[in-house]
Amino acid sequence: ASQATARKPRVVVLGSGWGGNKVARYLDKTKFDVRVVSPANHFLFTPLLPSTAVGTLEFRAVQEPVRTIKGLGKYHQAKAQKLDVENRIVNCRDIFSGDTFDINYDFLVISAGCKTNTFAVPGVTQEQQSTVFFLKHLYHARRIRDRILECFERAASPVASEEERRDLLHFVVVGGGATSCEFATELSEFLEKDVRKWYPDLADLVSLSIVEAGPNLLAGFDETCWQYYTKHLREHNVDVRTGCAITAVEPAEDGR
Repeated sequence: ASQATARKPRVVVLGSGWGGNKVARYLDKTKFDVRVVSPANHFLFTPLLPSTAVGTLEFRAVQEPVRTIKGLGKYHQAKAQKLDVENRIVNCRDIFSGDTFDINYDFLVISAGCKTNTFAVPGVTQEQQSTVFFLKHLYHARRIRDRILECFERAASPVASEEERRDLLHFVVVGGGATSCEFATELSEFLEKDVRKWYPDLADLVSLSIVEAGPNLLAGFDETCWQYYTKHLREHNVDVRTGCAITAVEPAEDGR
């Protein structure tokens, strides 16, 4: 057969999450030239992500590298930024160099996911990765873990006042969805068990709150489920605040 007739149709998959990873793995590579474009070079098992933020699981346990996809044509660690539908071209930007390049396709799978909605709350964007953290990607969990340990070490300083220690050791989880509730549970157990062992003199200064704008946690779940879960949190001294919305995030005057 000639080169033209032997060429396999090219399928470009944008994203390496649940949708993109599944498509890229299950497409028949003997029939299609499969290529993946994603800023994340791994598939992330997101239900277990909260466990990595407090060290219950290690990061490697919840990810699977894109390059382990058998028969994958190519992988580009980049972001798709423009789409020329008429000419079937995706323009991409390399996440390291910032250089752009084009990829031609016969079929395009768009599974790029979405960004966390901040609801335009003032201060969230400005404080992101400083005192405000999302929990959607692996690097988010790493930064949360680092920040939690930093707060304890700063609170353990002999020059810190009790007020400063209480401020540093008050953790707030915003949102009452499944991810937030799972993280609140993991963090609560970490504070109850590990902190009492590692920082016994700080254990009684620690507090944890979960804030939800709606009338209850776990909206969409059965009533008996969210009632049981809410009761469980309160029994473990978690301050549960429903019907309460975050209106702004402001940094502490001393930069904490």
